[in-house]
Amino acid sequence: MRRVLLLDTALSLCFFALASWAEEQPLATRVEHFFLVSDQAQSLFTYFMGTFQLPEVWPFYQHGTFASGGLSLGNAVLEFVSFPKEGHQPQKTEFRGIAFEPKADADATAAELARRNIPHSDVRSYKSQIPGRQILAEWSSVGLTDFPPTTADVFFCDYQDRKSVAQGRRAASRELAMRTGGPLGILAVAEITVGVQDLDDARRKWSALLTPSPRISDDAFVFYAGPRIRLVRAESPGIQGIVLSVRSIGEAEKFLKERWLLAKDDASHIAISPAAIDGLAIGLTAATQAQEPANPLLGHGLGVDHDDGSIIAVSIEVSDLNKARSWVEGHSGHKLDQYKGFYGQSIIIPPDLTHGVWMELFRR
Repeated sequence: MRRVLLLDTALSLCFFALASWAEEQPLATRVEHFFLVSDQAQSLFTYFMGTFQLPEVWPFYQHGTFASGGLSLGNAVLEFVSFPKEGHQPQKTEFRGIAFEPKADADATAAELARRNIPHSDVRSYKSQIPGRQILAEWSSVGLTDFPPTTADVFFCDYQDRKSVAQGRRAASRELAMRTGGPLGILAVAEITVGVQDLDDARRKWSALLTPSPRISDDAFVFYAGPRIRLVRAESPGIQGIVLSVRSIGEAEKFLKERWLLAKDDASHIAISPAAIDGLAIGLTAATQAQEPANPLLGHGLGVDHDDGSIIAVSIEVSDLNKARSWVEGHSGHKLDQYKGFYGQSIIIPPDLTHGVWMELFRR
């Protein structure tokens, strides 16, 4: 009886989360990609792809005014960017930008930003032919101005062909999963840490931008998928670093230690040695620790290893699978593939959408 009650409660809360988002959507659905800048961007791209076995989303190539390449971290793309040199000073290697996927198109996003009194740039459109592929990438961006931290580039990236872009992202994410996350066992980006000098001002401006996206605290914003954004007070404002969710801290630590790549902070949290990656801050956390509650009603998200008897997956029979699939896809922005499952034709709703529970919908 207790199991039945727990199951009913879990299902109710999962659908409550989806229904809540159906009523009102934030401007940003998720972090689509984020980027670092460096004079050594191509070398870092090659190093991350080879050492950590990260799948390539697009090759490193010249886009006109800048060069970049993208690698998959599971739930987001890390872009390595090199800009032309200004003067004789080398460009500092740092995380510089966050690109949000907008719910609407670029023009509608700009209009909504104006309605919310959030300073922003005009809509700018770009095209780029990806070498070796019959793909012309086209996108529009809307940048935020006078937005904390002003040392970072925070913007909306609206791809013209979202369907094919999403397919490419999913393919790279599946490839990472097939590689079991590489030697670090990477599952996803858990968090992007953003440093600001005036935390109260930053909270107000980020809240105005991301409402009604749920928060797990005054300083952390989450989305239906992808990494959360956490604000911290910092003397040097900017994107401080990222935290990766891994399958096993022990295995990741062993790999890093064997290759002299291991670093630990004062609290013994492990990280990739900044000396090996040109000063970047990349911490690691176990999957069960990475998923904080995105909605107070849902409690803590569930990770990979569950030895405590908690629910990690549920299966639900529906009367019309196509209708259920259409509803979930329409309100989440995720495409769900139908397959032949144990109970019949099925679709899987990933835990990113339900904050920790794999949900199978099926029709016998």
